[in-house]
Amino acid sequence: MYRIKTSELLSGNWIAEELTSIEVVKNISDDSCETKRHYLLVAYSLEYKIEFSFDKANKVCQYIMVDENEMNREKQNINIEFIDDISIFRQHINKVREKFQDYILFENCLRIGDAELYFEDEKVDSLYYFPTV
Repeated sequence: MYRIKTSELLSGNWIAEELTSIEVVKNISDDSCETKRHYLLVAYSLEYKIEFSFDKANKVCQYIMVDENEMNREKQNINIEFIDDISIFRQHINKVREKFQDYILFENCLRIGDAELYFEDEKVDSLYYFPTV
């Protein structure tokens, strides 16, 4: 089982390299779709949705996005799990800024290392991780 933790994404630690491979993610995802330029693969882990975006041209992972799952799903993915181990979701922007000293503030997001936290109503709504290739 693959585990992704908020603390790892925001501290600059790498997630399992296999999670940036489209072949691996295809085998563990619950849903998929395509856009003109991307493959989107989704896995549902407890109350979270984990979305993987891969470039169609070279199959490189563009981002991994995590947000709270609004759908009530009975079946959970047994291959991947997201753990918000530092309780970042739904936190107010000011609390997040206190936790992290090294960030870049944009209009509705904070950039911390290879990750971006997006806010809605000044509370963390989603997390994007941009793997470095």
